[in-house]
Amino acid sequence: MNFAVIGYPISHSLSPIMHHANFKALGRDDEYCALSIDPKHFHHIKDIIDEKALDGFNVTIPFKIDIMNYCDEIDTTAQMIGAVNTVLIKNNKWFGYNTDGLGYLLSMQDYLRDDMNVLILGAGGASRAISYTLMQNHRVTVANRSLERIQSWPFEIECLTYDRLDNLSRYDLVINTTPVGMTGYDEPSIIRCHNLNKSCVVSDIIYTPEKTAFLKEAKLQDLKIINGLGMFVMQGAKSFEIWTGDVADVEAMTLAVQTALKGRNQC
Repeated sequence: MNFAVIGYPISHSLSPIMHHANFKALGRDDEYCALSIDPKHFHHIKDIIDEKALDGFNVTIPFKIDIMNYCDEIDTTAQMIGAVNTVLIKNNKWFGYNTDGLGYLLSMQDYLRDDMNVLILGAGGASRAISYTLMQNHRVTVANRSLERIQSWPFEIECLTYDRLDNLSRYDLVINTTPVGMTGYDEPSIIRCHNLNKSCVVSDIIYTPEKTAFLKEAKLQDLKIINGLGMFVMQGAKSFEIWTGDVADVEAMTLAVQTALKGRNQC
């Protein structure tokens, strides 16, 4: 079977390395490549994918919303999230899914308990996916610079602006979904970790660098920290399951990504 990830730019993607490690571990001869598609040519996406004879593909920035216009059917969860990151091609039809929220949930299984107070920083696509997934079993608050984007979501959720954040000690889990901390986004942390409860778990969906400034600050406060590596692997694993019906080798996928990241950091 043939798969790919589409995006722009895409050369940095670790998805091919991750998926090929899974194929090898499972004894499969599948292929997975990264396709860079210039946004001005995106209206040719059907022809591009047909030419590659793909059985399914992942979608990353900046096409997660635009791809919805080309799907024949879209999963209910993806509709609520408002973005598709996984497409299954079957009988010449495109079926759209979103595995980001579920990927995050699965990556955090060891740290979640029922009815937690969760604070999510940022209101982009990842925030919306994680918010919708976690709100099924937890009390979720989303904080952003402005509320306009959050209030346009197709589901209701508690929200407030950054300047209204107070009583941080009430949260059991804080998740950064903003690019703050990523290379090139060296802004100060949105919140100060010394105001968090000592039992709070601090999560960042960024996985490179391994520890953002936010996670480093949390670690100094002896808080449990988790980066976005697990989410990245689990969303990929769920995509593989959608395409094939088989269970992915998560251990092999994780090791492949960790090894690739170490190699990059040594360059």
